[in-house]
Amino acid sequence: MRPRPTIKLGGIQTAARIVSGMSLSGADAVLNQLYEIDTSLAEQISDQIVPFEKLAIADARSLQTLVREVEPTVLMIALRGLAKNLRDPFLNSMSSRAKALFLEEMEAMGPIRRSDVEAARAAVTRCARILAEQDRFLLPQAGLVR
Repeated sequence: MRPRPTIKLGGIQTAARIVSGMSLSGADAVLNQLYEIDTSLAEQISDQIVPFEKLAIADARSLQTLVREVEPTVLMIALRGLAKNLRDPFLNSMSSRAKALFLEEMEAMGPIRRSDVEAARAAVTRCARILAEQDRFLLPQAGLVR
C-alpha cells in the first residue's frame, strides 16, 4: 500500500485572508478566542491581517501617535530597507528637527539582520493594534500597499 500524499491546506496567510474578510466584530471574536487558545498563532495571523507596510497609509494623526509610542530604536530598525514611499509617512509625522536626528541615528546604526528588522516591524504593528483597541490609532482598512 502506497502512502497517501499529504496536502498542505490553508496556513497563516489563508487564515488571515479569511479573518480580514469578516466583519470587524466577527474578526475580533475569532481572534480573541484564538488568543485564548494559542497566542503565538493569533499574533502571526494578526501580523498578516495588518502588515507593517499597510501602516504607511494610515492617517497622519494616527501615524504621529504611533511614532510617539514606539521606541525610537525599534522604529529605526523597522524602517531599515523600506521603500521611500513607505518610509516617508512615518518620517513626515515627526518634527523636522526630530526627523533629522532620527535619520542621523538611523544612518549611524551598523548592519542589521533581516530577522531583527522583521521582529521590529511586528512590534510596531502590534503597537498599532494596541493603540487601535484604545481608539488612538485608526487601522487602514482598504488599499493594501504591496
